[in-house]
Amino acid sequence: MFDWYPGYEYLFARTQLVLFTLGMGITLSLGDFVEIARRPRSFLSGLLGQIFVIPLFAVVINATFGLEGGIAVGMILVAAMPGGALSKFFAYFGRGNMALSISLTGVSTLLSLLTVPAMLQLLATQYTADFVMPVADVMIDVALCLLLPLVVGLTLGRLVPRHRQILSNICIRIGLAVVIVMVAGSLGSGRIKPLEYGLRVPLAIILFCLLGQQVNMFPFRLFGWPRADRMAVGIEITMRNMNLALLISARLFPPPDPVGGGVLFVILFYAGAAMGVGLPLAWNHRRMAQRETSEAIQPVET
Repeated sequence: MFDWYPGYEYLFARTQLVLFTLGMGITLSLGDFVEIARRPRSFLSGLLGQIFVIPLFAVVINATFGLEGGIAVGMILVAAMPGGALSKFFAYFGRGNMALSISLTGVSTLLSLLTVPAMLQLLATQYTADFVMPVADVMIDVALCLLLPLVVGLTLGRLVPRHRQILSNICIRIGLAVVIVMVAGSLGSGRIKPLEYGLRVPLAIILFCLLGQQVNMFPFRLFGWPRADRMAVGIEITMRNMNLALLISARLFPPPDPVGGGVLFVILFYAGAAMGVGLPLAWNHRRMAQRETSEAIQPVET
């Protein structure tokens, strides 16, 4: 039924990334980035965690669990991704610092033109024999399918401010439909075979997601930095841009490359794991914020 899918995987991957990034860009404004100046400490902690700590953590997980081939490359690819569009929705639900979340997503996305190819070149090439990282091709994909739609979205948001949310919702929903087609096509065509990976690989991905989140939130607990900032950074670290990961996977390991199946499995499983890890964090911090608000408005007895 899905025998046709492998020939269109790259097209689907490009389409969904453009739609998601355009939808995210429409809701942003240049004013959202002022949080960098207002809270440089929290911003730098989150950005360094995204760019350096998480990729190194992926290497540790790969070594600890003995992951190889496409699975190991998939872990590095996920770790190299900037923050995703969903992070701001989780930050909003969890009463996190929305401005900080948006700033981290925006800046890490802009830097991804350099950081993603660099991390893949440094860390991923060791896991596949005779693999040469096409740095220029990846940079072109990032520029055309991530940075350009982001700029177009920012511009559209300024031109039609009253319709920003509607346009964003349309883009994201169509993009989600494309991702669903990709998941169905990958499974139906035999591109990925989940049962081949047993329990070790899913466990490694879940621990990578959960421990990566907690490690990057630790400085905020240690130094007593604002809870809302801690929440925003924790979500930003967890909700990575799997849409970009899908595109790069399709570019580097097109069907029938066997490495691509493992990479794709990690991307899709991580996307689900991130939702499962991010939601309890957001829910817990939301309850804490509500409790603090309730206590603050209690009348003082005399």
